[in-house]
Amino acid sequence: MLLDDLTALGRSGLRVSPLALGTMTFSGGLTWQAGANGPAAILDRYLALGGNYLDTGRGDAKAGAQTIVGNYLGRTSPSRDRLVIGAKFGVDQQGAGPGRKSIIAACEATLRRLHTDYLDLFWLDNWDMQVPLDEILAGLNDLIQSGKLRYFGISDAPAWKVAHAQLIAQFHGWEPFIGLQIEYSLAARLFESELIPMARGMGLGVVSHSPLNGGLISGKYTRKNIANLESDRTSPFARYPDEQRLEIVDALIRIAAELGTTTARVALAWVLARPAVSSTIIGVHTVEQLDDDLGALDVRLSPEQTATLDVLTIPVHSLDLPQILKDAAPSFCVDYATMRRRLS
Repeated sequence: MLLDDLTALGRSGLRVSPLALGTMTFSGGLTWQAGANGPAAILDRYLALGGNYLDTGRGDAKAGAQTIVGNYLGRTSPSRDRLVIGAKFGVDQQGAGPGRKSIIAACEATLRRLHTDYLDLFWLDNWDMQVPLDEILAGLNDLIQSGKLRYFGISDAPAWKVAHAQLIAQFHGWEPFIGLQIEYSLAARLFESELIPMARGMGLGVVSHSPLNGGLISGKYTRKNIANLESDRTSPFARYPDEQRLEIVDALIRIAAELGTTTARVALAWVLARPAVSSTIIGVHTVEQLDDDLGALDVRLSPEQTATLDVLTIPVHSLDLPQILKDAAPSFCVDYATMRRRLS
C-alpha cells in the first residue's frame, strides 16, 4: 500500500489517502515552525510522498494550528485540486447557538485561517442532543450551495442519531453525511457493535482517529520501562496503562519482532486493514515520527497475527445480538436513489 493509493470516502467522489495527516499537533513559535522538524517540513514530506488528506481539527479549540497550515498553503501554493482539507466544528448552545448563522460563521472563520476558498470536508463534532438536526443540516447545505463546502461528515455520535440525520436529509432532498469519524484502535473497539455496521450499511466512509490510543499502545510504554518513564501530561492514562493495554503491547512487540518492524507500525497496520476504514488520522511532531508511522503502509499482518491481536480486545457488549443481526452489515452501500423512490 502507498500513501497515494486513494480510496473513496463513502459513496462520495472524495478520494483520500489511507493515512491522513492530523495537524492539531502543530504549534509553537516561528523557529519551531520553520525548523527541520517544523510543520512546514512535515507537510513537505507528507505531500511529496503523495499524501492528500489534511485533517485540521477544530479551529475554535486550536486556531493556531489551522493558521500554521494556512500560512504554509499560502506560501507554497500546492495544487489545491489534489488536496483534501478537512476541519471540524462544534455546536455549542452555551455559545453562538445551533442556527445556520453560527455554522456558516464557523466555516468562514476556518476558511480564513486556512487561506482557502472552500473546505473539502466539514465534520460535526460533539453532537448535542438539544440541537435540532434540521438546523445543522440546513446550514451545511447552505454552505454546499454557496461553494464553500464540498462534503460533510459527523464525529463521535450515536448510530441512531446518524441514521436519523440521514433520513432527514433524504426527506428534504439535502446532501447526507458521507463520513463517520471515530476513535478506533486495538484498545478502542466498542464502535464495532453498532456504528461501523451502520456506516457500512448506509454508505458512510469511516475515518479513524487515535489509532495508537493516545500513545498508550505505541510501544513507548512497556512492562519493562513503565515504572521508569515520566508521565506524559498530554494523556490522562499514560501514568498507569491498564493490564489490557500492557497485554496488547506485549503482543504487538512479539509480532513486530516477527515482521522486523516497530510496535507502532503493527498497531497502525491493524487499523488500516479493518474493512470499514477509509483513512486513519496520525498526528506527529517530527519528520522522523511521520516516516515511522508511514512505514505501517508496508506492514502486512498474516491471518494468524491478526487473530492473535483480535482476540485480546474482542468488544464486550451488554446485549448478545442474534447471529442474523451480527451478519446484517452488507459489504456494499445503500442506493439512496432507490430508497428515495421507495419512500415517495
